[in-house]
Amino acid sequence: MKLTGKILFILLSTVLIAACVTTKKKGEAPSKFKKGYHDLTSKYNYWFNADELLTLTMEGLEEKHKENYNQILPVYPYMTPDPLSSRPELDDVIKKSSMAIGLHRVSDWTDDCYTMIGQAQFLKRDYETAESTFKFIKIELDPKNKVGLTKGKSKNKKKASSGKKKKSKKKKRKAPRRKKKKKSSSKKSAKKKAAEKKKEDKKAAKEAKKNKDGKEAVPAYSLNPYKPKDLQQFSSFPLAMIWYGRTLVERDKYDEAEFLFRELHEDMWFPANLKRELALAETHMWMKQKRYDRAIEPLQTAIENTDKKKEKARLAYILSQLYERQGNYQESYAALDVVLKSNPVYEMEFNARLHQTYAGWTNKQIQSSEATKTLGKMLKDDKNLEYRDQIYYTMAEIDLADGNKAEGISHLRSSLYYNESNTTQRSESYLKLADLYFDAEDFVQAKFYYDSTLTVLPNTDERYDRVSTYANNLTDIARLIQTITANDSIVKIFYMDDDARKELAKTLKKQREDEAAAAALRKKAEEAAKADRKAPPSFAGAGIKPSTFYFYNEAFLKKGKRDFSKNWGDRKLEDNWRRSNRISAGSGIEDLAGADADTTNSDALSNAELDDIFRGIPTSEAELAVLHASTYEAMYKLGTLFRDKLQNNVRCSGTLEEMQERYPQYDQHEKETWYYCHLAFKDLGNAPKAEKYLKLLSEKYPNSPYARALTDPNFLNASKEKERELNLYYELTFNQFQDGKYQEVADRCEEAPKKYGSTNPLMPKFALLNALCTGNLKGNDEYCQALGEVIARYPESAEATRAKEIARLLSCKGFEVQEKPKPTRSGGEFTLEDDKLHYFMIVISGDVRLDDIKNSISDYNREYHRTELLRISNIFLGTDTNTPIVVIRKFNNKEAAMAYYNEVANNKDFMGEGGKKSYDKKMVAITQANYRRVLKNRSMDGYYEFFDENYLK
Repeated sequence: MKLTGKILFILLSTVLIAACVTTKKKGEAPSKFKKGYHDLTSKYNYWFNADELLTLTMEGLEEKHKENYNQILPVYPYMTPDPLSSRPELDDVIKKSSMAIGLHRVSDWTDDCYTMIGQAQFLKRDYETAESTFKFIKIELDPKNKVGLTKGKSKNKKKASSGKKKKSKKKKRKAPRRKKKKKSSSKKSAKKKAAEKKKEDKKAAKEAKKNKDGKEAVPAYSLNPYKPKDLQQFSSFPLAMIWYGRTLVERDKYDEAEFLFRELHEDMWFPANLKRELALAETHMWMKQKRYDRAIEPLQTAIENTDKKKEKARLAYILSQLYERQGNYQESYAALDVVLKSNPVYEMEFNARLHQTYAGWTNKQIQSSEATKTLGKMLKDDKNLEYRDQIYYTMAEIDLADGNKAEGISHLRSSLYYNESNTTQRSESYLKLADLYFDAEDFVQAKFYYDSTLTVLPNTDERYDRVSTYANNLTDIARLIQTITANDSIVKIFYMDDDARKELAKTLKKQREDEAAAAALRKKAEEAAKADRKAPPSFAGAGIKPSTFYFYNEAFLKKGKRDFSKNWGDRKLEDNWRRSNRISAGSGIEDLAGADADTTNSDALSNAELDDIFRGIPTSEAELAVLHASTYEAMYKLGTLFRDKLQNNVRCSGTLEEMQERYPQYDQHEKETWYYCHLAFKDLGNAPKAEKYLKLLSEKYPNSPYARALTDPNFLNASKEKERELNLYYELTFNQFQDGKYQEVADRCEEAPKKYGSTNPLMPKFALLNALCTGNLKGNDEYCQALGEVIARYPESAEATRAKEIARLLSCKGFEVQEKPKPTRSGGEFTLEDDKLHYFMIVISGDVRLDDIKNSISDYNREYHRTELLRISNIFLGTDTNTPIVVIRKFNNKEAAMAYYNEVANNKDFMGEGGKKSYDKKMVAITQANYRRVLKNRSMDGYYEFFDENYLK
């Protein structure tokens, strides 16, 4: 027995070792035992684990997705969250699948593993690589082509089999001939009849398999010599093709994807269990192209082939949204019925009932009063406390559709008040209000709400670019409108008599007291809301109407202060307003707004209180003239911006004509005003008005660029040609500088203002080149003097910044670097923590448009650092609003922050620099702890040296 056991053990070991061999001789097919071993090992050691990991990863991504029921839900919720955190798991899927292919290539699970690799690459959003993988599957693993790794016979097999036939023929020739026995005629005829019957049966079977066109139908997957028992394996190729189509869609190759999906539809052997997947892929393709009408049919097919109630409810909800977008509220209502019957999660059930009420009202199945009553009941339901913001939003939509704009705005504000953490709903409410105010041409309110929308709207939202554009375009428009409004209020107060001023002062005092009381009540209500979540809406102010007076709108005031400081600097409050022809009318606004609100309840006002409330109001006509000049400038800029930024010719012409009527004594911008009025009225189709302003311009300023641009058709072309010539002249000059021809460059720089004018846009560049040539041709003293001239003549240019840097390096007089004590790596005020979280700070000097810079940085990060989820904000240290700081959060450690620093330090696209635009800036990486110290100190003093010593060196 012992000997028998040993022999059996040896035999089994030998067989197992033989089975483990993955390579085979040319033309040799694997044995059944070997094939079974590779199938078993590949499936349960690799494919099963990779499939489980892929499924869990997709479920994890889906859990991170936050539904926005006010927008059409995505077909694939796991595609919306960023896959950065799931990349290790997806890499493991690729690794396990690759190992299965490498070690068990003869397995029937090889095509499944290739499919899974493509799926993981797709989920990583590496669409280019995923497309290559699925393309390989289509070419090499298609069962129809008989060229798969395990499906059909390969060319080598055919050669091997043909070789065997030849050998057998040769052997037959060498074999000795034997006498054949004669068969009886009866046996011969029976055999012939059987052969004929077999031939007829084959022919009948072949006819039965023919399709409608009379062509033979060959089952696409019957060519696989290995009959898989598992349906998942059987479906691997068509599943891969569905994902191939999805990949093409993500790469915007819609025609190719549509053709591929059509091929799958026409395949009569397409697996029934994948009809839902194919329909969803088609739905997503049409929705991505915004062809929502085409998405309805495949979505209906997907719903019909979905068994799980939760999934059916979600797809039916999307279908209702598509119908609603079409305006087919009857079908939308019916689709929501399917949702409610599918036992969805409560959030979806709530939204389905909410939208069904809206659809029923829109479809005139229920009246407005009945819809409002239903929504009111939903508000009172304790289960809906966290959804009150959505209920108010729906009520606002009904109000707005009925023409009740005031009620609609009130409900939208209630929606914002009751919003706790639902940022998607908050963005919808903000955006709705912004659009309402924009349509009503209340551009100040629209600007604030567009800004608020950007704080919560994801940059992946298709509306983000529109909102960002409106917010940027309205920045200066809103500021100028506020300036004009404030100046007009001050003029009105200036002409009031003493009694009227006293009455106004009493009103302002009462408003202050009411708002202080309302603020106290709101604070109590907010504290109570944390406990019972039933606080009254803030706009009601506990029964007290909020002030609409300009000076008591905190948002207006803060924005006005920043804009005023940016334009006019830090002005000391004093009686004399005139400052070298510069306008400082805003100081009166600031002080009026900043008056002390701590007054008594008595109606009587002391002289001190009156002086305090009306502090900063002009006291003479001379001072008032400065205010009027400020209004004139603001109205001119506002009129031009209405056309340039908003293409609003009505407001453009209206503002400029009002400006001319109010201030006929000013002519600083007369020709520009007439030029814009002509263009605006021409676009409005008002030919007489357009001709009027063209005539005024041509008669008084015939040689101005504005008049020539309108009357001389060759003028613009000549200007462009001159600009091109200037650019070429500078390019040749710079090339000569690089070749070391300094004297020739200096001569060309001296000649540039004579040929192209001293105000040409490239003069700062010529000046810096001339200074550099001076440094090469003469001594340091002349070099420093030339650099100083560049800085003095073009202080705001990028060339001036470069000149300052060179002057510091040369230790030119006035630019010497002050030596300061260097902090140690761990001592001093700042500490070095390489492995801690870091921020990236950009300290900007000079007059800048902070919104433009933040938008440029945001665009850059969205393009090159999308997966890192970087957030942008800005701060001001202390009261200095002339030196803003942009803060980018956050980086895992010093290494990551410095990698970002090295990438953007000299990148012009990062902050939108280029041409005439450049910024005097300082970039640093900083830990959270050091960032807090900077905020506490209200200064960057000491940190620049710390950064240079411990980060750059």
